[in-house]
Amino acid sequence: MKQLLIILGLFSSLLTYAQVTKSKNASFNLREVAMLSIEPNNNSVLLNLNAPNEAGESAQVTSNNNQKWINFTSAIGENASKRNLSIRIDNGNVPSGVHLKVITSNYIGSGRGQLGSPTSTLTLNNSSQTLVSNIGGAYTGTGLNNGYKLTYDLEVYDYKLLDFDNSETLTISLTLTDF
Repeated sequence: MKQLLIILGLFSSLLTYAQVTKSKNASFNLREVAMLSIEPNNNSVLLNLNAPNEAGESAQVTSNNNQKWINFTSAIGENASKRNLSIRIDNGNVPSGVHLKVITSNYIGSGRGQLGSPTSTLTLNNSSQTLVSNIGGAYTGTGLNNGYKLTYDLEVYDYKLLDFDNSETLTISLTLTDF
């Protein structure tokens, strides 16, 4: 039995001594990425200003599909600047007497990284405004309940300017840019 242990010990030390190590170089190349999606993207936001039910009440805003989710992926270089997510009205005009507002939630979801800081409420116009600032390398997760939830709303600011026969269709653009 003692001889067997000695033989096993010698054999294992020879195997250990006879090991050869080889190496290979590996390189990784991750390019900068800036991708953005709006979920659900198959329907439009619809906001209506309805007449009140009783004398003395204000007009009522009703909405259909007034919430959207912003998903993004951002990969930036080591010394690159951060990114902003901005919004603006690209086409059309908000009817007189009302403001079109967008409320941005805090980040929600399964993503990781430097997801940025939201601006809570903006009054939309044709100038670009920052919705989420300081986005670094990050991803939000995909689909509903991932990213930043945007809620659109109308606010009446001057009743004498309202024209209930007026209807507008707007195009709103969201852009992920370096700053």
